[in-house]
Amino acid sequence: MSMDKKWLICIIVTIIIGLALGVGMAIYSSSSDETEDMDLLSEKELAESVGENSDAIQQNNVNILETSATDMQISPNAVIIKKTYYEACDHLIRVTEDVPEELVNKTEEEVQATFPDWKIEEYSPTQIILYKTDSGNCGEHYFVQEHNGVIGIYTMDEYGVKTLKEDTEISTQYLPEEDVANLKAGVEIIGNTNLVEFLEDYE
Repeated sequence: MSMDKKWLICIIVTIIIGLALGVGMAIYSSSSDETEDMDLLSEKELAESVGENSDAIQQNNVNILETSATDMQISPNAVIIKKTYYEACDHLIRVTEDVPEELVNKTEEEVQATFPDWKIEEYSPTQIILYKTDSGNCGEHYFVQEHNGVIGIYTMDEYGVKTLKEDTEISTQYLPEEDVANLKAGVEIIGNTNLVEFLEDYE
């Protein structure tokens, strides 16, 4: 093979390699640009998505604040719990009542106006808890004692003074001697529930 042909082949091979490299670089550059465009698009979409979520959260917070600011009203099925602390005997008495009809659909301010001597401890559409203090006796201090052949119920004030409240129909005639002896001496009972349970034992 002559020298001219060898040079010709070398030149052709060099041109082919150069073309191949050029085409490869062009393809890589195009692919890289597409990837960057996709990344930019993804970041933009992500930013918009985060912005939309942030707006939704802020709107929810506004709705919550608006709901909280709206005065709650009393349901017809609500209950009122009245708690009274009696300083003379150091007792806390709880009384649960159904909400009166005139308080249904009332706001907290309206309920407070109805009970000016009470403090509202808890207020919800289904439950109101009222609290107050009283310097006297709770009125649930009893003294049970035999009286005219039956069990008599006496009330006791903060000074221990007994007053006959009523005579029951429970006769002491047929009770065991030990019970009769206890009733003659008298038994102090605190609380309406405890009084009822005590009398039930003798019926």
